[in-house]
Amino acid sequence: MEEVKRCGLMRRERYNATDEVRLKTRLDPLLSRRMFCGRMCRATREGLGCLKMHSWIAVLLAGYLAWGQAPAAGPPRRIILDTDPGIDDAMAVLLALRSRELKVEAITTVAGNVPVELGTENARKLADLAGRSDVIIAKGASRPLQRMLSTAEAIHGENGLGGVALPPPRIGLDKRHAVEVIHDLVEAHPGQITLVPVGPLTNIAMALLQYPELAGKVREIILMGGSVGAGNATPAAEANIYHDAEAARVVFESGIPILMVDLTACAQARLTRADAARLRESADPVAQFVAAIAEPYLKFAERFGPGGAAIHDALAVGIAIDPLIAKTVKRVHVDIETRGEFTYGATVTNQGLTTERTERRGDRYTIVDFPKVPANAGYPSVVDGERFVRLFLGRMQGN
Repeated sequence: MEEVKRCGLMRRERYNATDEVRLKTRLDPLLSRRMFCGRMCRATREGLGCLKMHSWIAVLLAGYLAWGQAPAAGPPRRIILDTDPGIDDAMAVLLALRSRELKVEAITTVAGNVPVELGTENARKLADLAGRSDVIIAKGASRPLQRMLSTAEAIHGENGLGGVALPPPRIGLDKRHAVEVIHDLVEAHPGQITLVPVGPLTNIAMALLQYPELAGKVREIILMGGSVGAGNATPAAEANIYHDAEAARVVFESGIPILMVDLTACAQARLTRADAARLRESADPVAQFVAAIAEPYLKFAERFGPGGAAIHDALAVGIAIDPLIAKTVKRVHVDIETRGEFTYGATVTNQGLTTERTERRGDRYTIVDFPKVPANAGYPSVVDGERFVRLFLGRMQGN
């Protein structure tokens, strides 16, 4: 904790988007000293004084038990949706805003599919389209923690929405930086906020570095990112993790229960041309908009094979709405590769939760044991794709 204080990270002054460079300057020394020597998670837990290993495991298991079960009756789940709209992000935003099972406390934006300024404008337009002027919208990080920003207009179009135009936004932008909004909402509702990041994890990592105590107050993270199989940004890495692997490492080492809605899960829930046609025939303007942005998205997906398009980010929101969509959740330990020449951004997934331990014997090492590795995440190994698509289509049509 003393090291954190010396870096100035515990100061509670307000800041806005123009202060982001100053914030990252303060975070960089902590990243270099903590993350790359592999002590980030331990240091955070020691600073909190509330995440001892036995209690951390209990919290994590509670998160896994919630996924794959019917949602309990009661108040809606409070979420912060962190996003980089983006076509499938737009679908995720609209699904969240049209679902009574969720109380969207805020939409925070991050640079990813498009620059953060454009993504923030898109988020405001989407809130207008959904008729949700009550939702906080805050702009976040304009670049990854340590690397240059890489955007994806080739997939999402120059405007991030596949070239489909929406009216200029009417909803205002919160004056706080996204990191400050995340902090304020988690502090106001400890143990109740689910973070749903569906873009690079820069904002979430910055919040955890700026306010280490938040890790013990976040209910869970349901993120879209990673892959237990092949990647899509590179053969090894999924795009959201690849675009800021250093941030992802901070998040996965935080001790917060994580559900990693990865590429293999998303491949089980696809939007087809028949689904898009059904939306196009609807009288609902949201359905018509989603049908329009689905066209370039489907066209891109069809370059790689038939069967429709995985609407990745919307699936993470779908599981937050209806945990039964995640039929089987497998507990795993995920490490984030941050130094590999060919594997940067890979979510290295230990599915067996064991590893080899070796000892030196003369001129060689020999295996002597297979110790257990604690789980730090889960992923939906089996997804009810039909259930998800049915939910998605219904909500887009106002049902």
